[in-house]
Amino acid sequence: MSEIILWDSEGCTGKKKEDFCSDTPDLGVKFFGGVARSLKIKGNHWVAFTGKNYTGDFKVFGEGEHERLGALDQKINSLKLLTTDLSFPSIVLYEHIDFKGQSRNVDCRIDDLKTGGFDNLVSSHVVKSGVWVLHEDPCCQGRRMVAFEGEKTANYCKLGWNDKMSSLRPLLTSDFEV
Repeated sequence: MSEIILWDSEGCTGKKKEDFCSDTPDLGVKFFGGVARSLKIKGNHWVAFTGKNYTGDFKVFGEGEHERLGALDQKINSLKLLTTDLSFPSIVLYEHIDFKGQSRNVDCRIDDLKTGGFDNLVSSHVVKSGVWVLHEDPCCQGRRMVAFEGEKTANYCKLGWNDKMSSLRPLLTSDFEV
């Protein structure tokens, strides 16, 4: 069983909340929204979001103790448990919205889509397997979004991402933080 334990102080100390075993779209309901300063993961990875309903900035946490949350300190408002098999990641990137135009099947990290002639051209995607972190800048830097297995995003325009992706990487089971 996978779970996440949240503390209101750094170093996994202070008041804690430990009844999280599934997706939680609003930590405010548990009176712990915007409070967490450290956390511990048992089992699968979790994605912590600054906004309710899995929106806003995010960070992926792997198994272990995370004594400081950095940019997410006192900002976590929703949590998503990752139950996806991360062993064989696969995503299809499309040049145009609605999965049209040229496409590229990707199964590994790409630090610069320019090398494949696909830089700043992506407008939609389908995640076949795994969990992916998509980046606006090369070398997996800059603004980012997370894409989950089974997700079909038909129009990046609605997300403010049209023709902006420059790099991407799959989440790996060995990742401690992303």
